[in-house]
Amino acid sequence: MHINESQIFETWAPIIESKTGINEGEKLGWLSKYCHYHSLNESFSSSYAQVGVPPAGNLGGLMGNVSTPGSNIGIYGDQGSGDKFPSLLPLAIQVAARTIGFDIVSVVPMSGPTGVLTYLDYIYAGGNTDTDDKPTVIKLTTTTGLTGGLLTVGKDYSIGTTASYIDLKFVGNSRIDGQPIFRVVSNLNAAPTIAAASANGLYEDIAAGGTQQGGTVTASLVKALEDHIQGFAGAGDNDTNDWQGPFTDADSNYGAMKRGTGENTYYRQMGLKAYTKFVEAKTFQVAASVTTEQIQDLNKQYGIDVVSMVENALVNELSQSINKNILSQAFALGWLNNYRMEQAEGVTLNFALDPALVTASTATGIGPDGTSYSVTTPAFSQFAGAGNVSNENLYTIQRRILSKVLAAGNVVAQRGRRGPANFVVTNLALASAIQDNAQFTAAPITNAINQNNGSLYPVGTVAGMTVYVDPNMRYDDNRILVGRKGADEEPGLKFMPYMMAESIQTIAEGTMSPKIAVKSRYALVEAGQLPETQYYTMNVRLGSIQIV
Repeated sequence: MHINESQIFETWAPIIESKTGINEGEKLGWLSKYCHYHSLNESFSSSYAQVGVPPAGNLGGLMGNVSTPGSNIGIYGDQGSGDKFPSLLPLAIQVAARTIGFDIVSVVPMSGPTGVLTYLDYIYAGGNTDTDDKPTVIKLTTTTGLTGGLLTVGKDYSIGTTASYIDLKFVGNSRIDGQPIFRVVSNLNAAPTIAAASANGLYEDIAAGGTQQGGTVTASLVKALEDHIQGFAGAGDNDTNDWQGPFTDADSNYGAMKRGTGENTYYRQMGLKAYTKFVEAKTFQVAASVTTEQIQDLNKQYGIDVVSMVENALVNELSQSINKNILSQAFALGWLNNYRMEQAEGVTLNFALDPALVTASTATGIGPDGTSYSVTTPAFSQFAGAGNVSNENLYTIQRRILSKVLAAGNVVAQRGRRGPANFVVTNLALASAIQDNAQFTAAPITNAINQNNGSLYPVGTVAGMTVYVDPNMRYDDNRILVGRKGADEEPGLKFMPYMMAESIQTIAEGTMSPKIAVKSRYALVEAGQLPETQYYTMNVRLGSIQIV
């Protein structure tokens, strides 16, 4: 559906801001679209009761018809004064205000219960992996855990069987997952000289009787944005230099072609692939009932609106559920990125804070698909002074947390290629250590950390990243999530609400007691190519020390 977003914002943003106090531009933007979709779909006829609106008696005069003040236009009557907001799901706004997860992911409202996400990917093409028209560059994965580090850049390799094979030249390892990338040199249909070969094996110079490097392998096209190949656009003066993988080094030449070479060289082709993902809204729902006696007695004795209190509790239940759904998925994506970085570069930002932890350990976490991934947590790195005497104290230990957060933010920028990280989520213990160390000046780092206690959600910023405390994390759950909330069109998690919080009230036939149900329907989508690169989750080993 094509909509005029600026016009929708001009219509709805002032209403939302005046009724709720929300003035943050990004949140006003998606809330405006959400209200617009529901204003199109909701009926104002007498056959439909507007959900989420207080009983008729509470709206007299506020939503009155121009000609008949006090009529309930949001529920049964005709369209009236133009004060649209009260008819448009105030419960949804309550959920939006309470759900901190919306501050770390993009929100893209859906106009219906299903939708389609489309995203693009740039690849090194020239052909396909499933046709006779060979691609220019391929990435291989193997069932036997081929270690790309054993391969040599520019060396001849082959992939195939005893009947036929393809000549390759090793380019480098993928920056994302560490798998080997090869330039396809030529197609051959001749038996190799080696005595025996497994099906679809990778071999070192198979035509010269080389050795097998891996078992069964599969080939895929190489993503140009994440794994740039130097040499594809031109490899030195005569276009004959070895192509180089995503990483650079001090011993390689990355020059362009001479004019004459460029005039006589065909353009190498890149490709654009469009992907679509079908999105279906899932459901959280909860209900509660109250007796007529409770409504009457609490209202008359104490002035308590029981129905509003019940709705408030139900909204809180939905907000907590949505929060945990968003944050758990973001932590899982960040852990997958941690795992893949260790596979690709042998580097992890997991760290220990106890000087007694002199050996490395392994930390295990769940990825976004439920798969368990194990990543190394190194031993404590000791910084000793003269005579090998440790110079560590409480504040130098705490300062390490800030350094790792800064490094993780840069990892997100480097591997995600979309920009620096802009948020951090952790538990109360690590957040308290960051607050305690906020004004440590021996090695200062830019921050605006609030040292007032009681801050359960945002506590300030570190190097441009807003630090959030997840109150549902245990005090000893020492994980840190660093991530980037980007634009709607960038990769990452997308929260796509269809019905943020719809309230339905029914009356029990026997007791005439009201029952209130609240339902939320939305999709949480991993959008784009490699959405995990927008997040990084670290594990912290505290050992036996206290950091606050």
